[in-house]
Amino acid sequence: MTEATIHPQRGQVQVLPTPPLPDAPEPQTETRVLHDLPGLARVTRHIQLPPQPIFDVSTEREFQSLLEKLPSRVRRRVAARIREVEEIKMQAGAPLEVLYRHAHIIYPDILTAEDLRSLDSIGQWRKDGRLGIEGALHRFGRLDTNHTTSLVTVRVAKAFIGLAEALRPWLEAADDGLVIMGLPGSGKTALLRDCLRILAERLAGRLFVCDSSNEILGDGFSPHPITDWMSRVTIGDPSLQLPRLNQVVKNFQPRWMTVDEVSSREDARAIAYARSRGARAVMTWHTGSLASAYEEREERTLWPLIQRNEQGLSGPAISSLGVLIRGRGKYLVFEDLSRAFEEVAAGELPHAVQVDVAQAGRWQHREQQLTG
Repeated sequence: MTEATIHPQRGQVQVLPTPPLPDAPEPQTETRVLHDLPGLARVTRHIQLPPQPIFDVSTEREFQSLLEKLPSRVRRRVAARIREVEEIKMQAGAPLEVLYRHAHIIYPDILTAEDLRSLDSIGQWRKDGRLGIEGALHRFGRLDTNHTTSLVTVRVAKAFIGLAEALRPWLEAADDGLVIMGLPGSGKTALLRDCLRILAERLAGRLFVCDSSNEILGDGFSPHPITDWMSRVTIGDPSLQLPRLNQVVKNFQPRWMTVDEVSSREDARAIAYARSRGARAVMTWHTGSLASAYEEREERTLWPLIQRNEQGLSGPAISSLGVLIRGRGKYLVFEDLSRAFEEVAAGELPHAVQVDVAQAGRWQHREQQLTG
């Protein structure tokens, strides 16, 4: 049995073993299993924490800069509650949709091609259909029909401090890389930013952040203030990621290197190359479980990172520590990622530590549809 305590100053999680009874037998070498999470992990420790202090350090200027770029009638709808907005969806001929912290609201405003055309003047869309804002973390995503913008989503990002405090013990001890995993929209990038804050406390400028879509630390020449001591490498265009990663490795000798959204075999090979040159990697993967990452067969994106061949595993995973996001404040920590993939390859559930942080707010109405 274990119990979790919080350091009064830093919110640090400490897992303390319960002392054995006087006549208790000597501890056994085998791992004690508490319970199974089907399809995900075999839990060996379960740490339950009270709500943790989380601070939104986003500035008013960041939100004002975003509002100025939205179509006027969209701006009028969201301005008063912009800090609560998570995503805005605008499609020609369809109503405006806004995902707030607690609700998904469909407004009666039917957007026009002219509304969306106004977004083309705010900057140059990149090849991946994305566009950022100077000094902010917000992201525009675009689809076009016959070279005309027909669908735009806006990811309204906030800079949070405290999200990763529950993971601090592992981050402070990490010396061989980190993989953050989760499904799209699970909060990987937000958690990644705060993990980088903790890692930068000891790595400082030797931690290089290679920003695939300029979402981690912001777009443009001026970075977001959350950059702190980290070394920022803007990329913006995923097609340029491989040469930029190689350039960083060859010219700057990073101790740790961050890559958000590992999405191609070339990305994976570049990270494996960086590892061979002494750079440990912090990465995010789109996956819902270790099993799905292992069994992915089409693009084989992650194979160079989990060192799999047709016969099975051929070497250690590229990172020793893995964190899977199951929901807000719900994490699975794989303390030995190589062993975890070996267990998956053998058809077993990987061993993990379950960390649950109680939520102070209500999130169960996230998908509720309202009209207003």
